[in-house]
Amino acid sequence: MKQTGIVDRFEGDFVVVEIGEEMVNFPRAEAPAMLAEGMVVIVQDGRIAGIDEIETQRMEDDMRRRFERILGKQTDE
Repeated sequence: MKQTGIVDRFEGDFVVVEIGEEMVNFPRAEAPAMLAEGMVVIVQDGRIAGIDEIETQRMEDDMRRRFERILGKQTDE
């Protein structure tokens, strides 16, 4: 089954991914090399199959707009 999750943190040899309400550990050695906290990942067959770059970018843009709104700055959109 294919799911998506968000990389929460790295703990030793594991990547901790939030999938729904659950935190799941995956071996860091089997994860994509460019993985970073906050990235949206595709989980399939019990492993991190890849990075959802489009969803990751959408989330980053959304967070940037929220921070700008909090700080009272105008966005360029």
